[in-house]
Order: sequence, then structure tokens, then C-alpha cells
Amino acid sequence: MQMSETWLEDTVWGGALLGGGGGGSVAEGLALGRAVFNVGRPSLIHPADHPPDGLLACCTMAEAPVGRKTTINPGHHMRAVELLKEHLSGELTGLIPEGMGGRAVVDGWYPSAVLGFPVIDLPGDGRGHPLTLQGTLGLTRIDGYISWQACAGGSSDRGEYIEMFVAASLPIADKLVRRSAAQAGGTVAVARNPVDLNQVMDGGIPGGIKMAQELGRDYRRQLAKSIELAAHWLTEQPGARFWGEGEVIDYRESYSRGMLIGRLECPPFRLMAVGTFLTMEREGELLARYPDLIIALDALSGLPLTIGEMCKGRKVLLLTIPSHGLKLGAGATDPGLMESLETLTGISMVR
Repeated sequence: MQMSETWLEDTVWGGALLGGGGGGSVAEGLALGRAVFNVGRPSLIHPADHPPDGLLACCTMAEAPVGRKTTINPGHHMRAVELLKEHLSGELTGLIPEGMGGRAVVDGWYPSAVLGFPVIDLPGDGRGHPLTLQGTLGLTRIDGYISWQACAGGSSDRGEYIEMFVAASLPIADKLVRRSAAQAGGTVAVARNPVDLNQVMDGGIPGGIKMAQELGRDYRRQLAKSIELAAHWLTEQPGARFWGEGEVIDYRESYSRGMLIGRLECPPFRLMAVGTFLTMEREGELLARYPDLIIALDALSGLPLTIGEMCKGRKVLLLTIPSHGLKLGAGATDPGLMESLETLTGISMVR
């Protein structure tokens, strides 16, 4: 399938809804996507139509809490893929986004358009996730797996440009890439984990990008009628809830093990965030927790919001969709990663 700009807009909106506050904003996704269409047209291929032994690389971004974020440009995404490709003995035949978010869902599209690799519709997760390792298609389950990762980012004008290739265990490689993000001013583009479909087919979400596109298309159609109708439409499935409106009155950040933890006061609701909205409470009652999906919509426009867009004074509509109504990648419920999340936040994530 050749992607169009209308298709792009639907996909970015759907990705932002499924990002649950993480994975970049609608504006970031549209900016990156439009840069893609300035240089070419990426093609989208269902994994069933891709050779099972062809090498696929995962594309994402890594962030580090350094108080500010540098701007990642399309060239950084391109260089990360080129650097990884330089170290491969086999042929790279496709690219995969690692999860959902307004920007995350289009990760890999730019190098796809320039280099001619198709985007394989097998994202690592069907929602946004708090830990980067949760988007790695279940590779954390493989004993002794050595991760190959390449990253690029930062401004050469400020003396912060960095590019790096590393081969190490997944946890070590992840830490080194996040340290590179800190050196680059907060963010780097990443290409990593070249694998074939036989290794990861059951770890990702076949058709996940198309799923985001259809969600974004249908949500925007409802939004054209009214914000309230669109919000209620999102929660039509069993267990999903529309909780109502609140106003952000406070946002505080703390750090644990090098990760940023955000706490939002939006009376009568309180939210915790680690990369994505993690928990939502009302007067001490836990209403949702990861991997349940928590969605915040701007009350005036219906735009799905990221954590960073939940600024003081903003009025938002809050919704939740239970995990059993979502398509989750293998990393989303990986016991070891869930334990890491519990250690990080002090919140029990075990059901």
C-alpha cells in the first residue's frame, strides 16, 4: 500500500489515541510525516507479504530526562538506519515502528521513503508503553540475545551531536542509548534489533498501523459531529469508560533510576505518568492502571494529548479502555519488565 497524506493524518491521530499520552504528539507526527512526503512515498506491507527470513529493524526514539529536549530531524532517523545497516552482514529488507503515539507510529517512514525499504505493518505494541524495552517484540524473552542498536541526534552547532553503534544485552544497550540521548540534549533517533519475522511474528501486532489509521479516520469523523459524541464513541466497547471533564491544576516531576515520573492533579482525578499515562485515580479509588489505556482529550478540540501537553489550566476529557480491549505486544505484559516498572514507581502492577 502506498501511503497518502490523508492516510498519514488519520494514522497519526489514531496513533496518538493509542499512545495514551506517550509516543509524541499529533503535531510531531504530522511534521515528521510531511517531511517524509517531501522526499517520497513509503510503502506499507503486511508481514504475511514479507519474506520470513528478511531482516527487519525497529525504529524508535530514546529520551533522557535532562530538563529540555533537542529537536530530532529526519536526518537523524536516516542516519540511525544507515549506521545500523553498515554493521549488518545480511540485507535489511524492512522497518518497523516499536509502538503507538502521534510520532511513534510514523517512526521509520522517512528512511523507508529515502532508502526504499518498506514499512512492515508489525509494530512492537498496539499502544504506548512506559519502558522502551516493552516495544522490542518479545526479544527480552530470548536468553542471551545480543541487541544491535544505532542512534543519532543532537545539534552539531551546540557541540552535542552524537551517533553511536552498540552491541550488548538488551538492558545494557538500552541504558547506553539513553545515556547518548542525555549527551545529545535529551533525544536521539534509534534503529535497532535487526531480526527476521520468524523470531518476532508473535511478539508484535500484525496490521497495527492499519488499525491506528482506521481508528483515527473513524474518530475524526465522529469529532466532526461533536467532541462529546467522539469521546463516547471511543468508549463503546465493553469495560471502556468516559469519566468526564477535569482541569489540570498541577504537574510535578520526580526521577527514579534515571526515568522521569510525572504526577498530574486534575480534580477529581489524579494521574501518574512514565512515558505514558500509567495510573488514574479518583478520590483514592484506582480507576485504571497500565496496560489499561488512559486517554486525555482536549476539551475544546478533541485533540488527543501527550503528557507534556497537559499544561496547567487546560481542560481535558478523560477516558479509559481496559487492557483486554487492546492489542498488546509481547513486551507489554512481560513479567520481568512489569517488575521493573513496579520497582520504578512503587506501584503494584500485578493483577
